[in-house]
Formats: sequence, structure tokens, C-alpha cells
Amino acid sequence: MTPPTLGSPPGSTPAPTHAPRPATPADIPELIRLRAVALASLGVDPGPADSPWRETADGWFRERITARTDLRCLVVGGAPGEPLLATGMAWVTYHLPSPRWTDGRRGYLDGIVTDETARGRGHGRRIVDGLVSWLNDSGIHYIQLHASADGEPVYTAAGFTQARYPAMDLITGTDPDAGTGSGTAGDTTS
Repeated sequence: MTPPTLGSPPGSTPAPTHAPRPATPADIPELIRLRAVALASLGVDPGPADSPWRETADGWFRERITARTDLRCLVVGGAPGEPLLATGMAWVTYHLPSPRWTDGRRGYLDGIVTDETARGRGHGRRIVDGLVSWLNDSGIHYIQLHASADGEPVYTAAGFTQARYPAMDLITGTDPDAGTGSGTAGDTTS
């Protein structure tokens, strides 16, 4: 029998901790599935399973998971290749040096999503904490993100505040997938 954890009744088995782990190439189908979940949560139709963006996403995730040292993708769920509950990414962005941020590096969090059936269990927060820890360990202490209304409470609880400068966008072309059913004109999700 497994020893009880603090706060669990004697004789009970503790619940799994679902600690985040680094994503592997075997997780890519699930990362793409969770990307579709995130898009749907933002009101963007992710289209069918054979939508062109999904093939592009496969290569995008593969290159970043296997070949980049300035990026970290964490997942919560089963072993590589098994269903995932949550995911999120952090990468380093490069800006002009300043007196406070002398090397110009910043961290950016993106793609943080929890599957609909697994929400409210702290998976997103564990992903955020793991990514912030990775950035801090890399010497990066200025971390940015764009929050959805659903995600904002998670980020606020993790210590994020409203940005000092307002975000602005400029879209200079049309969405190449507009009208094909695999994208939405005006989709600004990243």
C-alpha cells in the first residue's frame, strides 16, 4: 500500500500529482489536438482533422521540440504518445538592451491550454509555474503573455499583472486560409 499523503485519510492512495514534463515528438498529435481545443475556446473554428494548418503545426512543433534550446514545451498527462490534459510553451524573445534588461532577452508564454474535461484541477497553473521556473533558471526575469478571459485568473494568481504598454497589432495581409474552412478571416490568435 502507498503511504498516505498529508491530508489524505489513512489507507487511501494519493491522487497522481500530474507534474509537467517536457514534450516529446510522440506528443505532437496531442499538442495539435490541444491547439484545436484552444482555438475553439477562443471562438475560432479549427476545421476538420485534415485542415492544412494541422500539417504545418506538426512541422512547427517538431522543429521546436527537437531543435531549439531557447524554447520549452511542457505537458501534463500520460506518457509520450498518450492523451494529454494540458500543455504550454515558453520561448526566449530578443529585444534591444536597456539599463534594466541589459541583454534584451524576455520570455514569452504561449499555447497554454487545458483540455475541457480537465479544467479546474490546477494543470494550467503547474504548466505556468514550470515555464516561469525554466525562464528564471535561464536568467530571464521579464516574462510576457497575452491572456484570454478564461486564462487571466490563472496568470493573475501566478503573479502576472497588466502590461506596462498596450499591445497593438497590424495585419498587413489576408489570412491565406480564409474561405477554405480552416481559418477565420481576422483570426489573430497566435
